[in-house]
Amino acid sequence: MTDDHTPDFSKVPTGMLPFPPVEDVFVADQLELANHLHPLFSLDISTVNPEWSGVLHMLSPLEPYEGFVGELTEWDGCHGYLLKTNWIGFKVEQGRYRLCGDPRYFFLHEGNAQLADPHPEARADLERHYADQHSAFAATVERFKTSGVLAREDGEPLHAVEFVAQLGGEVDGCANWVEAVEFPMHIVELDPDRGDSNVYPLSPAGNRFFHVASVPGWHYRTAGADMIVMFYEPIEGLVLFTFDYS
Repeated sequence: MTDDHTPDFSKVPTGMLPFPPVEDVFVADQLELANHLHPLFSLDISTVNPEWSGVLHMLSPLEPYEGFVGELTEWDGCHGYLLKTNWIGFKVEQGRYRLCGDPRYFFLHEGNAQLADPHPEARADLERHYADQHSAFAATVERFKTSGVLAREDGEPLHAVEFVAQLGGEVDGCANWVEAVEFPMHIVELDPDRGDSNVYPLSPAGNRFFHVASVPGWHYRTAGADMIVMFYEPIEGLVLFTFDYS
């Protein structure tokens, strides 16, 4: 039985739309991003902060097969301030995302066909991983359509997992993503004796990103980050993702 004060996120929360159409997620000239990023849900962000308005989209990258997303193009001129290893940023344009940088950030982007493998079998391994995860995601979507339940695999009964782990609130300043790859951020100590702190990544203009939602990527596929963390910078309308691995 769920505590009355604890949200049951195995049910679709108010303001959330699971599995939005890619046309509603990415700007029209970047729909190919759906080859590299699965839209998990759209969220009315006024449910997180009543001072905000609009809809943001939770995304799960298909990279990595191993390591971090973006790691395979780290030295190929495809990274930038909001697009670097383990960090992916977007500009919100009329409710849709535009990547803040070069889409060749994703190693399997068609523009990278001539890139040499950074290590033996890197491309072949990642192509197999993509195929497996596209198939797993499609199966999850179909289970949801027929049952209304988010479940990673078939079964009778289905084992429901949470659509989201956290909406809004503070993020753990001791999480692995905080130090995995250097990124400008403001860390606020909440309780020095216990080591508790909150983290605000910073935009190129120095504005704070605020936590919107977090969810394990593997809730929606057979593989994914242990936690996808989504942030929002409301002044410029920027969205930022990072990924935690235990």
